Amino acid sequence: MKYRPSGAGGIIKKKDYSKRIIFTREDFEEEGHLLQVVTIPPKTKQRSHFHKVQTEVFYILEGEALIYINDKEYLAKPSDAFICSPRDRHNLWNKSEKEFKLAVFKINLPKEVDIEWEEE
Repeated sequence: MKYRPSGAGGIIKKKDYSKRIIFTREDFEEEGHLLQVVTIPPKTKQRSHFHKVQTEVFYILEGEALIYINDKEYLAKPSDAFICSPRDRHNLWNKSEKEFKLAVFKINLPKEVDIEWEEE
């Protein structure tokens, strides 16, 4: 059993999002899992990207944003869930004035970098 109190884990800031790692791959008994909370700031469009190997499960926590998966647009709101399979191109666009937060569970996460950004 593992436990993380609210606020555990440092925040990693990137160009168009931030993330807090809740459980690292070392926290799981199975190989290649990770749980994080991703925040897209207001009025921010995340760069389009895909993963070669991993699957990502998104569970929306707060706010509303557009999610694009393989050129299909979805309005994502709290309690919605999505699965992005390997090579599914995806990105988020938070057009609102509030932060957009989602839990991201990574499955089959390799030890090497597994992200291909399609935009800089």
